Amino acid sequence: MRKLSFFVLSVLSLFSPAVAQTPDLPINRIVVLGDAELELPADQVRITVTLQFSDPTDARKAYVAHQAAEKRLVKLLKDYQIDEKEIRYTLLQVQKNDGSIYQSGQQKPEVITNQQVIFELNKPERYPDLQLALINGGFNRFQAGYRSTKQEESKNSVLEKAVDVARAKAVILAKAAGRTLGVVLSVRDTEETDPILQRRYSAGGMMLEARASYDGGGLLDIPQTIRIPAQVKVTFELK
Repeated sequence: MRKLSFFVLSVLSLFSPAVAQTPDLPINRIVVLGDAELELPADQVRITVTLQFSDPTDARKAYVAHQAAEKRLVKLLKDYQIDEKEIRYTLLQVQKNDGSIYQSGQQKPEVITNQQVIFELNKPERYPDLQLALINGGFNRFQAGYRSTKQEESKNSVLEKAVDVARAKAVILAKAAGRTLGVVLSVRDTEETDPILQRRYSAGGMMLEARASYDGGGLLDIPQTIRIPAQVKVTFELK
C-alpha cells in the first residue's frame, strides 16, 4: 500500500524594496521549498552480472571463454523465465593490461574481457535460488538491489504532490502576512528524485509494520519499500 508523507523543509519570503525587480521575479514574491515522499513496495530485484575472463597472452582464448559464459548465462536466464525485454548488456570490452602484479612480484601482461549483463527478476522470492544458480554456473561477480515496477510513473506523481505542499504552505504564509497568493512565477526541481531503498528497521529494532507481517520466516518475508523523494522550489506572486 502506498504511503505518502509530505513536509516543507524551509520557506523564504522576500518583500524588501531594495531587491532589484526583474521581469520573472518581481519584488512582491514568496519562494517556498516543498517536499513530498512516496513509498512503494519493492516487487522486483535488479541484478547486474559482470563477465570477466583473462589469458596471459592470447586474446582469442579469453574471448572464447567469455562467449561460452555468455551462452551459459543466457540459458540460465531462460530457465528462470527472465523476459528478453528485462535484459540489457554493455558492449564487450577486450583490453591488454601490462601492469598485472602476480604473487611472485613480477609484472606480466594480461588480456582481459569485461562485460555487464543487467536484468530484472519480477519474483524477488526466487532470488536466493537464482543466486545459487549463478554461483554454480561460475558467475561469481554479481550484485543486486530492490526496485519497484512503478518507480517511473510515481516520480511525476510525487513532484505534483510536492508542488501542492508548497502551495498550501505559501497560502498560510501569505495570509499570516495580510497578503493573498497570486500566480506561480516559476517552479524548479531542486534535487535528484532517484528512488531509495527503505529497510524497515529503526534504532530500537524492527518497526511495527515489518513486525506485523513477519511470522518467523527468513528476511525476505520482511517487506521492503522503495522511497521516491521529490523537492521543488516554487515562486509565487504576492498581492
